[in-house]
Amino acid sequence: MDLYQVLGLTHTADTAAIKAAYRNLAKRYHPDVSELPDAHARFIAITEAYEVLGDPTARERYDRTRASPSPKRASAATEARYARETQARQQAARAKAEEYVRMPYDRFDADVFDSVAAYVVPKMLGCLGIGLVATLGLIILLLLASQVEGLGRPVAILAAMGFIPGIVYASMLFDEWHNKRQVERKRRER
Repeated sequence: MDLYQVLGLTHTADTAAIKAAYRNLAKRYHPDVSELPDAHARFIAITEAYEVLGDPTARERYDRTRASPSPKRASAATEARYARETQARQQAARAKAEEYVRMPYDRFDADVFDSVAAYVVPKMLGCLGIGLVATLGLIILLLLASQVEGLGRPVAILAAMGFIPGIVYASMLFDEWHNKRQVERKRRER
């Protein structure tokens, strides 16, 4: 079985093209969203292909077997070993695909395609920005309070008491906004 053909690609496809093809086909054939009678079998096949071609080492070994359209070949003994490894990888991928089939599509999409960095980094940067703005505001408030005689210490105490809860509240608002934005982005991609 030509794994590239399963994904609708040629052996010259790069890693990004392989991932994009898998995502598009998974959207089309995941049994949770497809009503085609052979959606389950197709989804299993594309997941098997992606698990082999998506890993650079496994792909290189697959490309050195007769099953691949790649002109590269290994020695007979090495090719046989690579073919066995590819088959074992596909069997493991089949088990993973069976797990994915039982998931709702939304959860599958989030588990497989969302990176941790894409989720966490904007939140960290948002919280950092909120903390910097709040710190700047606290400094300005303390400077203003120090200019008014007798108000400096009470205002400083009140400002310090509200500082951390204010940052936490602002971070929660930002987190809620970011989560809604992620959901909307996924909805638009479908």
